[in-house]
Amino acid sequence: MASLQTEGIVLQKIDYSETSLIVRLLTPEGIQSFIFQGAKRKNKKGNLIRPMAIISVEYFKRGDSELAKIRIVEPALVFKNIPYDPYKSSVLFFMNEVLIKTITEKETDNDLYTFIRSLLEILDLSTNISNFPIKFLYQLTKYLGFYPQEEESGKYLDLQEGKYVRYIPNHPFYLSEEKSAQLIELSGTKFDGVSDPLIPLNRRRELVYDLLKYYEVVIDNFKEVQSVAVLEATFHD
Repeated sequence: MASLQTEGIVLQKIDYSETSLIVRLLTPEGIQSFIFQGAKRKNKKGNLIRPMAIISVEYFKRGDSELAKIRIVEPALVFKNIPYDPYKSSVLFFMNEVLIKTITEKETDNDLYTFIRSLLEILDLSTNISNFPIKFLYQLTKYLGFYPQEEESGKYLDLQEGKYVRYIPNHPFYLSEEKSAQLIELSGTKFDGVSDPLIPLNRRRELVYDLLKYYEVVIDNFKEVQSVAVLEATFHD
């Protein structure tokens, strides 16, 4: 049986047996699930299966099985700084949980894969990532289908309508004029943080929770993101 190969970002690993794992990867072909037999043995490199690790896998798939079987796994990119930086690590786990809660098994989505892969490279190498979680949540909405629409003279982000509106909505799910302006400003900056505006620590916390509320309003059964507590504990100026 011919082997296939792909690159992927580890979303989840689930114990399957004493020695094997079920692995869910975000790949250029979409979400794919694999069984990695013997993953817990040293010679199988199962230690490479870590949250958001970027790996290359060689695998094969039988027509009568839903799960492809991993034959070989190798690192596709080795992080230089994330494992040794508590804040970057907390951002990584936050991204991981948000992705698990928002993306599903679906058709090919090479754009999403390219987006997340590039973010991980930037997170690893950048020195100013104070606003990174805000930008991640905001820009991810492009790939999830509810990127906020900017309208002329729009001052308030209406979370129910998914757009900036001129007047205060008649419901509580909207952001103030100041917060809305800050999100629009951040949306025009790069993830490396070089040209970021100065946003106070408390406001950055608020914007993360505001955007999670946006996800909650838009996505049915969107569950609480537990890792935001760890992320909050590592916020810094």
